[in-house]
Amino acid sequence: MANIKVVFSDIDGTLLNSNHQITSCTKKAIKKVVKKKIEFILISARMPSGMKAIYHDLDIKSPLICYNGALILSNPEINEKDTILYSATISKIDANKIYSITKEKFPNVSFNLFCYDQWLVENNDDKWTKQESEIIQVQPMVVNVKSHITQDEAVHKILCMGEPHLISELESELNGSFLDVSCYRSKDTYLEITSNNASKVLGLKALETYFSVKREEVMAIGDNFNDMAMIQYAGTGIAMGNAPQQVKDASDFVTKSNDQDGMKLALETFVLS
Repeated sequence: MANIKVVFSDIDGTLLNSNHQITSCTKKAIKKVVKKKIEFILISARMPSGMKAIYHDLDIKSPLICYNGALILSNPEINEKDTILYSATISKIDANKIYSITKEKFPNVSFNLFCYDQWLVENNDDKWTKQESEIIQVQPMVVNVKSHITQDEAVHKILCMGEPHLISELESELNGSFLDVSCYRSKDTYLEITSNNASKVLGLKALETYFSVKREEVMAIGDNFNDMAMIQYAGTGIAMGNAPQQVKDASDFVTKSNDQDGMKLALETFVLS
């Protein structure tokens, strides 16, 4: 069995159960991993602030991979931009185009802008923004979003939320607009948009170099399509029991679901045994 030195873990649907919580036995398993001086790295579509409560709860000191790899921070405790290890942003031209398409053709879709560790919206009273705020435990800032795009803001992610048929139509519209971005449906109601230079597997490779570890010493675990490339790349790739079949097929091992402590089982099988 490989000598695992770094574990990359997705958050939603993987580390967290359906109630958006980490169970006590999963937490204990992760703390045992950290005690063995093995890096446990959170990798998510979330913003830094949406990951920090989990980071503190697990008492880990590793870098954070945010926005599906668009932003990597060496030390999320220090709110300084010199802790950025990697940053891939959406161009102003593309961000403006996405904003215009959404506002003009899809007025009932919630448009959310993420710049470094800021979540910017024009209205925090819509049901989608409230729902996301409850999940990640972060409050957005109400601003003139268009003016922020035209300023020197580094746009790390755009999140569009709405009814499934609207999100599907918006995705098709954006995919046909020759934009230098990657669009991903994290839920049927969520469209996550990042730079084409951002992905979880690129984030994994960056920290593989940072920690001077070999591919076979890396374990990656996730539950969704945006986790598939890192699961395929890692020396040990784990799919959650709640993952789609395509993701399971790409893995080395399928653990139990996120509601059955699948993370704990994976760590006990490949890291703590």
